[in-house]
Amino acid sequence: MTTRPRPRFSHRILTAVLTLLSGRNRRKAPKPEALAAEFDQQLLDAADAAISLARRALYDVVWPQLPPRERLHAFGEVTVENVTELMHLHYGIAAIPPERAAAALRARYEARSGRMDLTTDAYPR
Repeated sequence: MTTRPRPRFSHRILTAVLTLLSGRNRRKAPKPEALAAEFDQQLLDAADAAISLARRALYDVVWPQLPPRERLHAFGEVTVENVTELMHLHYGIAAIPPERAAAALRARYEARSGRMDLTTDAYPR
């Protein structure tokens, strides 16, 4: 009885190499719409974080130093610059259009009742 000669390459290795060479295995580049939606979500997250940091600074640092009657008139401040700094720190994005950062800050400021205890420069004057 004769035995078949053993192939030099296994079928799995050959298939993997051909798949890589043919390009079927490559990831497709994300669509511009998906990238824009991700950027907008990152801006909203940075605006949320900026609002949280401003509130934390107000309630943890400023309020304990004020007499109780003056606490009702104390406001924190959240700026568009805070949002762009957080975008750079968290996501590494340095070039952020200020008008888009302001729009994200306005949206989150209104959704989180920012007027109750914060002021912002996100609104045009």
